[in-house]
Amino acid sequence: MKYISIEKGQIPYEFELVLGDSTFQFEINYNSLGDFFTVTLFKDHVRIIDSYKVVYNVPLFENLGYLDIPKIIIKPLDTTGNTQAANYDSLNEDVFLYVLD
Repeated sequence: MKYISIEKGQIPYEFELVLGDSTFQFEINYNSLGDFFTVTLFKDHVRIIDSYKVVYNVPLFENLGYLDIPKIIIKPLDTTGNTQAANYDSLNEDVFLYVLD
């Protein structure tokens, strides 16, 4: 399975990713008080979604299909069975942002 790698040591940071026919810019941030990550999504450098919380087993941008967002599902999952949380300790260790076609 394909996944999006998150570089926790570089947070906050941005990267570009081609999904489907479009290029999107992702901005990754971390909330240390709540121990969660957020994603701000841009298309053509125009902000579409601001600070969307990354929640384990919940597709990114769920219920926002009416916006100009990727039509591909991106879901934080742990295939090892070690955890069921998308927090600092687990993200990009056991939990990855899987791109599901």
